[in-house]
Amino acid sequence: MSVMQMRGGWSLVSTAPRDGTPVILWVTQDEVPPSLPEPVGFWTINPMAGVGYWRIFGDPPRFCSERQIRGWKPLLRG
Repeated sequence: MSVMQMRGGWSLVSTAPRDGTPVILWVTQDEVPPSLPEPVGFWTINPMAGVGYWRIFGDPPRFCSERQIRGWKPLLRG
């Protein structure tokens, strides 16, 4: 299965993994793709509400809906 690609190696958020795998995210508030440091987050589901959302790592962590993410890239593996 191929992941639909946007420019610069970014993929449509609809194709992002929903299994808790951390990925690099492009948040909609940013007009251009992020540069370093790139936001990293993962998809999770609130068990009480049954609602899924993106949790972006940070202090404090941020939470975003699907509509707030433009695209994603896999993390580089070393």
